[in-house]
Amino acid sequence: MTPPVPGAPPRRILLATDLSADCDRALDRAVSLARRWNATLHIVHALQSSDAAPAWWTLEGSPTDVDAEQVQLVEHGIRRDLPEPIEDLAIHIEVGNPSDVIAHTAVREDCGLIVVGASGPSFASFISRTITERLLRRSGCSLLIVKNRARSPYRRLVVGTDLTPESRHGLETAAAWFDKPDVTLIHALDIPYRSMFMTSGNGDAFEHMEQETLTRFLDSATLPAGARERIHTVLAYGYPETALGGYGRTHDTDLTVIGTLTRGPIFHLLAGSTAARIVQTVPTDILVVRNALGMAESGTGG
Repeated sequence: MTPPVPGAPPRRILLATDLSADCDRALDRAVSLARRWNATLHIVHALQSSDAAPAWWTLEGSPTDVDAEQVQLVEHGIRRDLPEPIEDLAIHIEVGNPSDVIAHTAVREDCGLIVVGASGPSFASFISRTITERLLRRSGCSLLIVKNRARSPYRRLVVGTDLTPESRHGLETAAAWFDKPDVTLIHALDIPYRSMFMTSGNGDAFEHMEQETLTRFLDSATLPAGARERIHTVLAYGYPETALGGYGRTHDTDLTVIGTLTRGPIFHLLAGSTAARIVQTVPTDILVVRNALGMAESGTGG
């Protein structure tokens, strides 16, 4: 996969759809982003090899298991659901395990962003079994999880940071991809026995030190002209998913951004678990930004 130009929005977007109502919001958002960024929109659908199971949950199969009429029906359904005509559009209908089909298509078509929908109550309860969770762990591509209607462009963003280069890349990407957004940069602190520590005379000094660290982190980011003035910082206490979710609920934000780097299996397990908890908890759309270095290292996106 070719690393994207630093700061530039993706030129190729991949929407994963099962043609269910759960994917309608993701479709609308993907079309909106493709138009705004002048990007090619790729749409992928994973077909079943028999009539025994819903298409989205099939096992491996062969393209010869599906006849041309079925492919035409799926393509017709995709085009019918488009909110507006798209000239720069490619549709991919393939047989196989959905997460594999999505990841492989993203790599083959050199896509810089995968867009998926958040599906129903089972998404929160059984996220470890979903395709989205597998993509969070395995894909080297940035992932946008759409929960809300695409009524307007993303304007009010929350970016989570743990002060790592990966999270700085997430901040830089958010500032560059979206048109003059208002950004809240949140650093969540999980401090054992916080009430005892903060009341022992250390609280003010500790918060001042952490705020200075967060300011230095922000100052080290490479941002578009004028972006720094639209970013304000927040120190929050608790787990990242709690801090980000709580802020999103009380401040009517549009998008939550987190940055990660693709590494080995153990990192996938740990980072994937944190990202999955954020996806479950945060009410906004969620953008998981992969560091370009991680994308280049992963090669196949898996």
